[in-house]
Amino acid sequence: MTDSQSTGSFPRKSPPELDVVEQVNGSFGRWQLRTILLIFLCKIPSAWFTAIIIYTAPYPWKGELVCHPADWNVSRSQAEHVDRNHPLWQDARSTDRLFNVDVCNAYSNSLARGFVRSHGQEWNASESKEPGGQSSLPCEHVEHRTDYKSLISQFDLICSRRVLVALTQSFHALGALIGGLMAYSALKKISPRRLMLLGMIGQIFCGNLTGLVDTYQLHIYFRCLTSIFCALMYTSGQFILNDITSGKARIIVVTLSELFWSMGLVLLPAISIYFDNWSYLYVAISSSLIVLVWLHRWIADAPRWLLQHQRVEAALRQLLESATYNNRKVPLTLDVQLTIYANDLDQKSKQKHSYCQVWDGETKRSQLVYIHLIWGGAMVLYNIILLMIRNLGAQQVHVNTAAMGFAEMVGLFVGLYLILYTRRHWRWAGNLMIIAGLSTYLIWLLPETERNSRRVGLELVFWLILKIANSASIAVLTTCTSEIVSKEKRVVLMLSVISFSRVCLLFCPFLSCLTVIHHLVPITILATMGWIYGLALRRLNRYYWNTEQPQISQVPTPNTYRRQSAIILRRCSTVSSDCSAYSNELLSNFERNMAVSIADIWHINFHPSSEIEMEVDQSGPEAHRAHSSETI
Repeated sequence: MTDSQSTGSFPRKSPPELDVVEQVNGSFGRWQLRTILLIFLCKIPSAWFTAIIIYTAPYPWKGELVCHPADWNVSRSQAEHVDRNHPLWQDARSTDRLFNVDVCNAYSNSLARGFVRSHGQEWNASESKEPGGQSSLPCEHVEHRTDYKSLISQFDLICSRRVLVALTQSFHALGALIGGLMAYSALKKISPRRLMLLGMIGQIFCGNLTGLVDTYQLHIYFRCLTSIFCALMYTSGQFILNDITSGKARIIVVTLSELFWSMGLVLLPAISIYFDNWSYLYVAISSSLIVLVWLHRWIADAPRWLLQHQRVEAALRQLLESATYNNRKVPLTLDVQLTIYANDLDQKSKQKHSYCQVWDGETKRSQLVYIHLIWGGAMVLYNIILLMIRNLGAQQVHVNTAAMGFAEMVGLFVGLYLILYTRRHWRWAGNLMIIAGLSTYLIWLLPETERNSRRVGLELVFWLILKIANSASIAVLTTCTSEIVSKEKRVVLMLSVISFSRVCLLFCPFLSCLTVIHHLVPITILATMGWIYGLALRRLNRYYWNTEQPQISQVPTPNTYRRQSAIILRRCSTVSSDCSAYSNELLSNFERNMAVSIADIWHINFHPSSEIEMEVDQSGPEAHRAHSSETI
């Protein structure tokens, strides 16, 4: 076992030789920036289609639902006096939870009191009593009295049909799963740029149909299709980003791509306030992609994909454009080099890499299981925390959604810092999730008061803490997951973990139904899931960390700095004294301008004492006194 394997880190690798594409393109430039920004813009409608359920199916406010029981024990003459314009029960409800439960039933005592107040006549309530002292009459029909026409009001998604709201989100996750697998297969034949255009056009067509259909079954069907095209669009866009960037620039670009997703969450509340019908909101969001279709002409294709499919002329034209915008040098035999490189890529593409090769034992299977479970838990939190914001109340939903978007931005930059400037990014991401998950349990200590703005604001603080930590861990996962396997297996591994996380998303929307037990049950489950996968992240830290990031040394004191620097200068002067060809001025400038790292200052301590003793023995007490004056 090598030293690097025994410590669990990867051995330091020599920098790879640049291929001809990277030699011409560079890691980042103006040409890449144009394509990157246009692809980033595609994240905004993707976020809208994911979070649109917050505004198309908001929880009804008090007074917006009126229950009409199936059997009112009231005489015909009394019934003729019933005022249909006023609900017969107007009891104040202390919490939304009670309101959500009570709206599914009418209570005869409440109906009787309302009838007497309205008409001054007695009303004989049903004789069947519940333990609470009043009879429960199931609603035969619920009247929706709201200015905003939502999915809930159009398809009557309340009470026992409330689970159908979660089902629409599950079909969106199903579309993302199918779309990701379709994109993986389609990219073998269709160029990423063309596939991206197909995804945009499909979203415009299916997105508009999703908002215009008048049956629930067609709505979830077209929502699934819209999600499929959405996955085709951003998967092919991600493929292009990875191909035209490299090095640290690629890390930053891939991480910051989620920044525009968060911007979409911030913009969505501003768009929704202009529409009073869920259908119009769908049409507006879908039609906005027409702008992206027009801008698509300036999106570059993936040059290595073009070369792999023997489209050398198109790749040459694109690389010449890149060199022009980035002001880079071009080899005089570029077309010949591209032809050779295209043949190499074609030979590599013929080597089949099956899914089973990921589990061949080169990477421990336990680590692969950990990374799949971590991805599943992280993506569940990433999506469901946003969708469960509806539970905090309909009155503050716009502000809460924007706050979630800003929390994602903060978490994104925290994750980017962990990736770039820490050695143990897995451990730090796990620590954040453990702290955030455990601190979320404190939400149960909030006093049981009416859910006004102050109460909602206090609950929102715990949601935001969990969201920031989760976004930071997602950034680390997105960038660093592929490092646990060899290069040829990375695409298959990423497909595997993302598909597994989307399978988990098929079932997690039903967590929202647990609010009938208590409105804090879903966030408690999410917090538990968060600190558990935080522990799994710490487990991965035992095997992988950033070996390119130097370990922070201990800060030396001024006396230590003087002593160690004198030793280094003395050694350099001893070596340079043998080089008589150099002038004294050049040697003095060399010593004055010489600089070393703090780590080198500490490492000189490994064997200075033996050298000093040897010099004292050879030179006598005069040399010893001279050495003492140097180290003071």
